[in-house]
Amino acid sequence: MGRNGHRGGANRDERDYDASAEYDAVGDESAYGPAYGDGDDSAYGPAYDGTDERGALVPLGDESANLPAVQRREAGPPVIIPGTGVSMGNPFIARRERPLTMRLAMITLAICILVTGLFAVTPLAGADASGLNTFQALAGSLVLNRQVGYTWYVAQAGDNIETIAARFNVQIGGIMELNNMMAGQEIQIGQKYKIPQDPFYGKNYRPTQPNLQGNGTTTFGNDWWNSYAGDPLPGALCAPYDGTPLGYHLVTPNPNSSWARGYSWFHNGVDISAPYGNTVVSPQDGQVLFAGWTNTGFGYAIKINFCNHLSALFGHNAQLLVKAGDIVHAGQPIALEGSTGWSTGPHVHMSVFVDNQFVDPCTYYDYGNGCVYNMTHLDTRYVTYKK
Repeated sequence: MGRNGHRGGANRDERDYDASAEYDAVGDESAYGPAYGDGDDSAYGPAYDGTDERGALVPLGDESANLPAVQRREAGPPVIIPGTGVSMGNPFIARRERPLTMRLAMITLAICILVTGLFAVTPLAGADASGLNTFQALAGSLVLNRQVGYTWYVAQAGDNIETIAARFNVQIGGIMELNNMMAGQEIQIGQKYKIPQDPFYGKNYRPTQPNLQGNGTTTFGNDWWNSYAGDPLPGALCAPYDGTPLGYHLVTPNPNSSWARGYSWFHNGVDISAPYGNTVVSPQDGQVLFAGWTNTGFGYAIKINFCNHLSALFGHNAQLLVKAGDIVHAGQPIALEGSTGWSTGPHVHMSVFVDNQFVDPCTYYDYGNGCVYNMTHLDTRYVTYKK
């Protein structure tokens, strides 16, 4: 019992400890009993395990005496544990079910990798048109929906798409693409146009050329584009033909005019300019397929069939002097020059068709003196019109 009335052992309180008992025994070996120092350890009771009465570890004077010792054992024969030869494990362990979110994320990642790979090996539509590579077009058009910077410009008299592009140092294709212009579409005075700020935008852009088709039969339509040159009708007059383009002997439709613009991928004809009201004439014998107003930009226009798959269009006239179905002769007046439709000044726009497809008119005028001269000066040798 302690001095506070508590029992010793596991329930012993630290306050029961009487330090004086230890102090009194110091130096007096008899206090430990007759067995002290005589080699008889039996008086100490059971072997000391390094813990006190509460089971707590206590330090000893020589700490190394209580460390575990490494014991060496001689190698013996292998131990064989007999068995039945049958696996105790289950080889068919069910695959752990992944959460739905994880599966959706993996599917989305696989799709992104597949799409990126396709764009890496396949040219993206419109990439060349904007002067971009595949990945730039993918990032701009599909991811960021890239918007092209532009400024507005109001067309003035005398403007055309070439002069505007040169003035702002931009690409003709860029102007056409930003403004959704068709091949051959002209500039209009007072019309606002978007001018790209990037000088290289639209460098490789090419608008789609209209595909005019016929069935080989001469057709009188309600516009120039659906009026087709085919086999001549009974009583029709045809231009001379020797099997070559120069064999038609076409003359200028605008005598004493000046060359303005030629044929190109963005201009499906030639422009020849003279003073307002100048007489426009038929370049060869033929039959009028269409004469009237068109909403395609040519204003008052005329289309003539010269037979043998050849026809021509004359636009921007101020006044028409013939009608559909009329027979005309080379050099015969058919209109007065003007600036109707999409035009910024008086001139005659002439487009030539073979099987109703646009071709370069100069192919039919370069006979000796060159296209520009022959398209602006009347060669009276091939005029058949009699006043």
